[in-house]
Amino acid sequence: MKVLSLALLLGSLLPVAAQLTIPSDGTDGAFNPTANVEIDLSLAQSNVWTAPVPGPSMGFGTYDADKWAVVFKYSSVNIPAGVTVTFKNHPTHAPVVWLVQGNVTIDGVLNLDGEAAVSGVAALIPPEPGPGGFRGAASGPAGPGSGHGPGGGVQYGNANHVSSYGNPQIIPLIGGSGSGSHTSVSGSAGGGAILIAASDTIDIDGSITVRAGTVSAYYGSAGSIRLVADQVTGSGLLDASSQIAAANGRIRVETNMLSTGISLTPSTIGVSPGVSPTIFQAASDPTVRIVSIDGVPTPPDPTAPLVSSADVAIENNDPVVIVIETRNFATAGSVVSVRQAGKFGATFVTSASYSSGDSTMALWEATVTLAPGFATMQARATAP
Repeated sequence: MKVLSLALLLGSLLPVAAQLTIPSDGTDGAFNPTANVEIDLSLAQSNVWTAPVPGPSMGFGTYDADKWAVVFKYSSVNIPAGVTVTFKNHPTHAPVVWLVQGNVTIDGVLNLDGEAAVSGVAALIPPEPGPGGFRGAASGPAGPGSGHGPGGGVQYGNANHVSSYGNPQIIPLIGGSGSGSHTSVSGSAGGGAILIAASDTIDIDGSITVRAGTVSAYYGSAGSIRLVADQVTGSGLLDASSQIAAANGRIRVETNMLSTGISLTPSTIGVSPGVSPTIFQAASDPTVRIVSIDGVPTPPDPTAPLVSSADVAIENNDPVVIVIETRNFATAGSVVSVRQAGKFGATFVTSASYSSGDSTMALWEATVTLAPGFATMQARATAP
């Protein structure tokens, strides 16, 4: 009887093949590059991600502003050995989602790394992150700047100020933050973020990397890799690393069978995907956003260009009120704040006070003195 019981237990641990339901109509076709290629995410059509891709836009993907993602609906993916795939960012720096009807094979390199710090004249331009990540700080005659993103570093590039954030589910999909800069040296950018979901198998003998940009102490935080498939096989590499563990990114593998030959940095285990895996956050999930600054409404899909134009232009040296909106979020005991990161300037985090509304939709206000020049603003909400 003891032998029979053990056999039943072992049997329950064996993987059971079960093709997953992945919402892909394959209208971006088969992705099968034969040479190194850079995918230009700015060419994606703007539409809801579930819409079919029309013929002229086939292969360019769909940018869904509500989901903040560039979504490709491939029939299959095959990146051969010796081939490297990189990305040119969408203007919003949105992350990448590959929804695949069939199998995915990555024998080459899928690279979403952030740019490294630079010096001299080049430091005037904030280094670019991988898609879904955030820029490193610029540096110039006006001084050093602050790293961008939820965990961005402060001036002078101290890597210990690049902090982690997000959640183990990687929903929503988000990449790494940039480091601060020093005199004449920029900060490094954060790694990108990608979700690959396939109905059957993802086989990796090559690599997927979302590493932070690195130069000495000037490095950002790494990004995120999320894989969803019935089986994830191979002996390749998933790399979401930075130079210190505190700045590592996240890896999540949702599968019924994860090969022990795959190297994961940081390490993780496979978790069950369910037959119909969750791709995006639900409409009922909590959200937070800045709705106005000094009475000027913010655009619904900001890009934070940090150049000669801005999402919101404010001409006021006095303190201004920033209005923040939360949805599906408890108001009692919660903490809401706004982070100001100057292109050439310091980082300031200001707490917001509850103004009106309830857990369905509430408004909060923070009074902030804006530093001269360009800056990014980012809201954050934490429930008790």
